[in-house]
Amino acid sequence: MLSDSIPTTEAPSALATEVHALLDQGGALEQALPHFQRRTEQLEMADAVARTVEQGGRLVVEAGTGVGKTFAYLVPALLSGKRIVISTATKNLQEQLVHRDIPKLQEVLAKKVAVYRRVALLKGRANYLCLHRLDMATADQAGDPSPNALRLHGVREWAKSTRSGDVSEIVALEMDAHLQAQITSTRDNCLGGKCPQFTSCHVYRARRTALAADVVVVNHHLFFADLAGLSGGESELLSHAQVVIFDEAHSLNAVGQQALGRQFSTRRLSAFAQDLQQTGEAEAQGWRDWSSVAMELIGAARQLTACTAQLPVHARTPWEDEAPEGVSASRWAEAWRAMVDALRTVLSELDAVTPVAADFGKLHQRAVAMLETLESLSEPPDDVQVRWLECGLEDVQLMQTPLATGAELQRLWLTSQTAENEKSSENAAESSAWDEEEDEKDLPKPETGNKKPVRSFIFTSATLGNNDALDWFTGPLGLQDATVLRLKSPFDFAAQAALYIPEHLPITNDPRHSQALAEWIADAVLRLGGRTLVLTTSLRAMATISDVLKQRLASHPEVELLVQGQTAHGDISARFQQADEGSGGDDADKDQPRGCVLVASQSYWQGFDVPGDALQMVVIDKLPFPVPTDPLVQAYSTYLEQQGKNPFKDFALQEAAMALRQGAGRLIRRESDCGILVVADARLTKGYGKWLQRQLPPMRKLASEDEFQAEIARLTRTSTKDCPSA
Repeated sequence: MLSDSIPTTEAPSALATEVHALLDQGGALEQALPHFQRRTEQLEMADAVARTVEQGGRLVVEAGTGVGKTFAYLVPALLSGKRIVISTATKNLQEQLVHRDIPKLQEVLAKKVAVYRRVALLKGRANYLCLHRLDMATADQAGDPSPNALRLHGVREWAKSTRSGDVSEIVALEMDAHLQAQITSTRDNCLGGKCPQFTSCHVYRARRTALAADVVVVNHHLFFADLAGLSGGESELLSHAQVVIFDEAHSLNAVGQQALGRQFSTRRLSAFAQDLQQTGEAEAQGWRDWSSVAMELIGAARQLTACTAQLPVHARTPWEDEAPEGVSASRWAEAWRAMVDALRTVLSELDAVTPVAADFGKLHQRAVAMLETLESLSEPPDDVQVRWLECGLEDVQLMQTPLATGAELQRLWLTSQTAENEKSSENAAESSAWDEEEDEKDLPKPETGNKKPVRSFIFTSATLGNNDALDWFTGPLGLQDATVLRLKSPFDFAAQAALYIPEHLPITNDPRHSQALAEWIADAVLRLGGRTLVLTTSLRAMATISDVLKQRLASHPEVELLVQGQTAHGDISARFQQADEGSGGDDADKDQPRGCVLVASQSYWQGFDVPGDALQMVVIDKLPFPVPTDPLVQAYSTYLEQQGKNPFKDFALQEAAMALRQGAGRLIRRESDCGILVVADARLTKGYGKWLQRQLPPMRKLASEDEFQAEIARLTRTSTKDCPSA
């Protein structure tokens, strides 16, 4: 559906004509790329993107799997000549755009239309080596044989040759959270222009490169951090961009809620304590007992952790009253006072030494900011905010977030719609975060005289809603007046995929469900030689299913079991492909896996892309409804009730449908793929479940266990080039 604000009957513009010359049948991309083929849906999306880029406004595009949405927005964006910011869901997708997709197009554009755009990849500062913090961490470690000292020595050797400073380059070292914290900076501890290593700073070098580029690729977390003023100077990128494109935009509201809220953690307090001790002993040794001051802070952090020790790990706990649910009010108040008192003590100590070194001034700012955050979090939230905490294995996070980000973000989407707004936008840009701190005055700024405000916003994903209005996405983000385009997948799901709902298993709230599912699916996994993704709705189910499969696969080395959290995220999709590539031929090493099975939870319901024979079955353990005890879910349900809406119908059911579509989308990634989707939840066959079924791609339905086994047999006899027909 395409609204009247982007007419389809007018003569094509010069940009649209160029776009078609690349994407249409016989076009430059078909000639240059072996697997490229014309798609009507891709051309329709590219036309809409081209008009929005030229005319301004807000375009929301749901492009089903296989539409080719990446090229549909990249081609008109690169051809337009405008300054572009592209925001993706993850760093992996950033890398894919910068190192695979854009270079492919650049090569074609350079040959066919003499276009070449400067492209920059920009990550958050925690991804870049901080030379000053590396110097501090290694200052007194000569001859130290400890494992941490040896790893820091390895980092220093790498630092001599790296150009980008991106710590992901350090593949030879075990990069854990502690090491990364030692060698990278945060907005809290960065000294900016006062840093002795400022002229060589990798963070600011990356930003300068980004400001000079035609296309900058960031991620949603970084984008929202800029918007909320959390990332130092990075928001200057938006002030002179003309087009902003959000890929995998379905996660924007969740990321925005986190970025626009308040948060504090015991890890943050402990990191501050360590920096205080390190700086004090390096810059003002003997002035104070810095170790004792730091230990008071760490003790306060431990006290808060101790009083929440009985709370579940990795689960959100409601915090509506003075103390969180399930926590002693007196112990909580005592721990809270200990944190506040320790920070006030630090401030009094820092007052005397702040003139000695820039690091002390930054520590003073951090202590003030933490006290302000604690004061804000100590008050009960209003009706449009929700407060909770989450316990990790060694950390307690305190959070307060808005229930919706639309009101805050609508001001951004409506930027520069009138001449008056344009003037306001330019004035705001000139007083952006680059000018917030005088210590960054030496950092080169882009020219602002001819600066054009942001005019075009494009949002796209394979799943943005359950109706043609896409109001699941547009409503919370304040995009009700955006142009909406909904494009179906070009794949023939009836021929390529089948859906099976095993009704013989225990019901989903039966404690035996996960084990029974794993025992039943193990035989199919073995028959397929792996080639399976099992998606669970909880970490507990993930653990149970992986334990059962581990036992069943122990005597079958040809199948490799992968479990989320036990294998590096970046290696998992590669392992699938490698196992598949080595599976053929009579001479294949029988001890080498010829297929993988991955058991995973939230992280793999979206963005996991394994095309071809390597993945032929996706198993979903139960319908992915929001957890009803989650404080965010409870607060949002109450918020909806106050608006006269039904929390189950208008929220929980919609969320389940979107998550189910995302999980199912892992199965068919190419026109030649074949596979089975198993949803082990009998609720899908009755009542609201039938509506949820209709939100899935139109797959063939397998009516019995015999039909399921027959489908497995057909998959073992065929390849993705010879799918079973409907």
